[in-house]
Amino acid sequence: MHINLIRKIFGLILLLIVAIFQVPQLVYAQENGLIRVVAISGDDGTPLAGANVLLYDQNSNLNLSNPEFFCVTNRDGLCEIRNIPPNREFELRISFVGFITHSELIILKDGERHISRIILDPDLEQFDEVVVEQQRYITTGEVGVRRISNIDISRVPSPVAGGDLASYLQTVPGIVSSGDRGGDLYIRGGTPDQNMILVDRLHIVKPFHISNLFSAFPDGVVQNADLYAGGFDAKYVGATSAVIDIGLRPGNMRYSQISAAASPYLSAIQAEGPIEADRQSILFSGRISTIDRFAPELTGSELPIQFGDLLTRYTIQGDNVTCNLTGIYTYDSGEIVPGREVIHTWSNMVIGGRCLGFSEFFNHPVDLSVGYTSYQNEEGTSENRERYSAISQLYFNLDLQQEIFGLAVDYGFGANFRTYNVELSERFTSASSLRRVIPIISLYSSVTWEPHRKVVIKPGFASQITLDTPVTFEPRLRVSWQPQGNDRRQVSFAAGKYVQTHSGISDERDAGTVFTILQPVQTDDPLPESLHGILAYQHRIGNYLTANVEGFVKTHKNIPVSKWTPEARTEIETALAQSETFGFDFRLRYDRSPLYLSLGYGWSKVEYEAISGDLGAWIREPIFRYSPAHDQRHKLNTLASYTFSGFTLNAGWEFGTGMPFTQIFGYDFSIRVPDQSPQSTTGTARIIYSEPYNKRLPYYHRLDISLERKFNLFAGSTLETQAGIINAYNRNNIFNFDFSTLQRVDQTPLLPYISLKLNL
Repeated sequence: MHINLIRKIFGLILLLIVAIFQVPQLVYAQENGLIRVVAISGDDGTPLAGANVLLYDQNSNLNLSNPEFFCVTNRDGLCEIRNIPPNREFELRISFVGFITHSELIILKDGERHISRIILDPDLEQFDEVVVEQQRYITTGEVGVRRISNIDISRVPSPVAGGDLASYLQTVPGIVSSGDRGGDLYIRGGTPDQNMILVDRLHIVKPFHISNLFSAFPDGVVQNADLYAGGFDAKYVGATSAVIDIGLRPGNMRYSQISAAASPYLSAIQAEGPIEADRQSILFSGRISTIDRFAPELTGSELPIQFGDLLTRYTIQGDNVTCNLTGIYTYDSGEIVPGREVIHTWSNMVIGGRCLGFSEFFNHPVDLSVGYTSYQNEEGTSENRERYSAISQLYFNLDLQQEIFGLAVDYGFGANFRTYNVELSERFTSASSLRRVIPIISLYSSVTWEPHRKVVIKPGFASQITLDTPVTFEPRLRVSWQPQGNDRRQVSFAAGKYVQTHSGISDERDAGTVFTILQPVQTDDPLPESLHGILAYQHRIGNYLTANVEGFVKTHKNIPVSKWTPEARTEIETALAQSETFGFDFRLRYDRSPLYLSLGYGWSKVEYEAISGDLGAWIREPIFRYSPAHDQRHKLNTLASYTFSGFTLNAGWEFGTGMPFTQIFGYDFSIRVPDQSPQSTTGTARIIYSEPYNKRLPYYHRLDISLERKFNLFAGSTLETQAGIINAYNRNNIFNFDFSTLQRVDQTPLLPYISLKLNL
């Protein structure tokens, strides 16, 4: 049976490959003209994402201020305009904030495909007074999506020169962490194992460090990132909650750069430069933590954590192809709760490549990615590893486009060979040691339909095929309506079904552990799945103020959760639960140099439901409903950045209501009868839990501030200095209370720092 299924899968792949190379030749002569534009920065030779590409009809009597065709470049600097009438004169105009606009006249023949690689030079005269306007012609819908640039990341105060993606993500409404350590993010009710994190289409499992202030992605290596908090489209297959899609910047194509940074928290080095000018470059970044050495002097207490990351990227830019080869390694180790003497360790390794081909031979660009990812996490003492879980993935993905009956169709397929390895020293009822290899084939397709110039409808579906589970069918839908024909006002809707073939098992009862068992869903067991629904409204007021409100609902099924027993113990037994999350986010952003202000508020409710007999027989209700440890009702974030006299002042304040925890009922002594006699043995002390998640921790709030100044040194080199304070008014925000030792563990106290970064 399995052999026949494998034959069918490979037969389907073969048919798709044949279609890729045959369809372009069949439709070549049936099209009007086509223009592909690659926008390149004249400053460093790297792609410009977000450049406006406009096409004006020179023979039209209409107002020439409105383009006949337009598109916006993606993170590869590429966009295309199709169905251009032949033998007509058009003006091609390419613009980007802070760069000189490019303009040229073109006339296309019938069926001609024109590729332009345009280098935009910096506009030095206007650079200090540019008006930052949002992309005027985006029509894909922003519902459920947060577009993040490296400038956004740098505005969040961070105890190192520059910013970090992890610090920024925690300012987004709907994203919850258990505190300032652990590296786990919960996005709109979903758990970390329900998220998918991609780096240029390469998978990485847990790139967030043991200190939640940092990830493997400082602002110096990130070009942009898309956070899909829900309702993501069909090309993202295998996650049921959220997707974080990160785009790395290529190394400088024009000249070499090297920088070194140091602070009490970590030390870093970054180097980049051309191998062949405007064609090939290399980027390297390495960081290692130092806070374990400086914490006692700065905070008066130990912080026994260590972490680091290495990232390298090779880029080649051809006339018809762009390729990147990326390698990433991260390492984290330490005590989440100091004094408990339980050490948590995890690491990631990613290596792979991605090529985007846009030759005239292809009817549409072809996007191919191949990679290998490994992740392992463990928990134990310094002498003995007690728990271990690892996953490795070998995968490739092919993303394609086509035009059928005048509709743009995106489609693709991928193969992922996952190896799971779990080793447990104690007895688990629902989880056991295992080693398995699971092949997964994924397919997707979506159609972009514009019934009106102000409306875009994008239906799609995805499917996953494995040897042990049923074939999935996952319909998706995204709709946007722009009443004014641009993103001044926009109403968007997204919905879909999402399935994953693996699950993560962790013990949410204890904030002091982040160990997670990653395992495939067993044969005949139901697959974890979710349904999303999101409705959003965005309004731009003038050129500087943007408001956005978004309501959402998510339901999850077949979530493995820890069983509840009145006795605290180390074994994890699991039951299947369902969850419902609903809420809304509100964001207000003002951006006019030299002032940037951002306000974000989120309200949500997460509720789990399971059969009480599965969760624990001591619960009276037949169906038990509870709010899990990551249910945070209110979250408020403010960010401010102001530049004056060469200085930049950044400040961030966060307020959040407390999350649920379980009180203890009391302590007693356990005696194993008949092995032990009550008359001669006092028994073993134990903790008795009360009803699960019946209380909430107190609310917390924290203010972080930083002041930056850049100094010009010799021969174009600069020195970036930064002084700041984490938790400026020294608020005692609780992280965890260990009932076994009666020890309260707080989050980071007042932490002053000075960081230096030398750029050569």
